[in-house]
Amino acid sequence: MTPDAGGLEGLATLRDLLDRLTRVYGPPGREAGIAREIAAIIGPHVDETWTDALGNLIAVKAAGAAAGPPAPGSGRPRPGDRAGRGPLIMLSAHMDQAGLVVTSAARDGFLRFGVAGDLDVMALPGQRVVNALGILGVVGVDEGVGKQDLASQKMYIDVGDTEETEGAALGDVFCLEPRTGDLGPGGGKFTSPALDNRAGCAVLLEVAKGLYLSKAAGRADRGSRGPGDALFPGVAFVFTVQGAIAPRGARTAAFALEPVLGITVDLTPARSSGKEGSRVEVGKGPAIRVKDGDYVAPPRVREALVETARKCGIPYQLDVSSADEDAADASVVQVAGAGVPTGVVGLPARHARSSSPVVDLHDLEATVELLSRLLLEPPEL
Repeated sequence: MTPDAGGLEGLATLRDLLDRLTRVYGPPGREAGIAREIAAIIGPHVDETWTDALGNLIAVKAAGAAAGPPAPGSGRPRPGDRAGRGPLIMLSAHMDQAGLVVTSAARDGFLRFGVAGDLDVMALPGQRVVNALGILGVVGVDEGVGKQDLASQKMYIDVGDTEETEGAALGDVFCLEPRTGDLGPGGGKFTSPALDNRAGCAVLLEVAKGLYLSKAAGRADRGSRGPGDALFPGVAFVFTVQGAIAPRGARTAAFALEPVLGITVDLTPARSSGKEGSRVEVGKGPAIRVKDGDYVAPPRVREALVETARKCGIPYQLDVSSADEDAADASVVQVAGAGVPTGVVGLPARHARSSSPVVDLHDLEATVELLSRLLLEPPEL
């Protein structure tokens, strides 16, 4: 997809948003900081935001116009008031990132750790990590341990001296040092350790902000409506906790909201070399999930996503996986309450479980447009 001038502006907006989100500390169980950051961004564009008992950030936009500020007054959804609002579509993305949890601290400045999240231990040796207090460390490997024997139990975090060791308590969590970068002379590809799943959060924020929703509305079948008059159903933007280790936040949020449709957005591993394979590729559009180790897409939801993409000329791919580690929040959203038809839209990423995953901003832009159009013309369920 070749962007026009507006598209280039959209890519710059996405890039800046990703840079902002991926620099915020937020491992599993420590999501308060990233939740505050997201709430500050999304707040002006929705009718209600709240944090539930588990820590999920929920932002609801009531059914209404596609563009413009939220309408003031009564009728706003209230936390726990499931009967007092109309049907909701739930868009979700986990906001935590993988972390290293301190399991013991020696007096020599070395911290033992376990991995919380889907992070390849092969990528850890030599990496710089930091905790919530800003204590910097470097991941080391025990002497005599070869690559074939690498495991988190045979690694440590070197924080330099005893004083710094005492500043990192048992259960403290370190994350890969936040850093961002653009690949290629023309840009368009972006890398950061926290892309899983701040990239999904960025997509939800862009949909909520309406930057692409109005553009999509302008291409809709207007009838008697203008592009600013297009309507969308009530939408709950849910930024879930502890998704890097298990879909816990998504489970409780879906139970509380009782959505009529769920769509989760997450990174999906893409082919990282020139070899042919069955996985998706970076730069060829969002990946509509068919199945993974814990999830099978309902045909009507998958078909709605595919038909929307085809009708609007949005590039897309179909993603099939048998791996349990590819499971997203959809595996629990779909079985919440009496059941929720749920789809997964993956953001293709090279080196997805490494310290430097890479995404193509055009894929994120296309995902924003796909979800925006789906909200304008949701499937009948």
